[in-house]
Amino acid sequence: VTGATGVTGATGETGATGATGVTGATGVTGVTGATGITGVTGVTGATGVTGVTGVTGVTGATGITGATGATGETGVTGATGITGATGATGATGATGVTGVTGVTGETGVTGATGITGATGATGET
Repeated sequence: VTGATGVTGATGETGATGATGVTGATGVTGVTGATGITGVTGVTGATGVTGVTGVTGVTGATGITGATGATGETGVTGATGITGATGATGATGATGVTGVTGVTGETGVTGATGITGATGATGET
């Protein structure tokens, strides 16, 4: 007996695209038409005669300059204005920061132990 057909393998990658075909030849350009004839330019008219320039008149003499007037007197200086009132005194500034507490001194030496008192008399039996 023939065994079962095996699983078909995966399809391979697509091949690279082929090169672009050659471009066809450009067609022949048509002949340019002939340029038309330019018309004749008209004749320029004659320039008229320029008139005669008139004679310039004589310039009159300059008049005499008058004398300079006297300088006026200096005016009186005005009085000095009143001095303004003194401004109000500003508010008192905030109280400064309290200083750091000083270092605590060393503890003194403990005094000597006192003398033990005499033992009392023994009571009668």
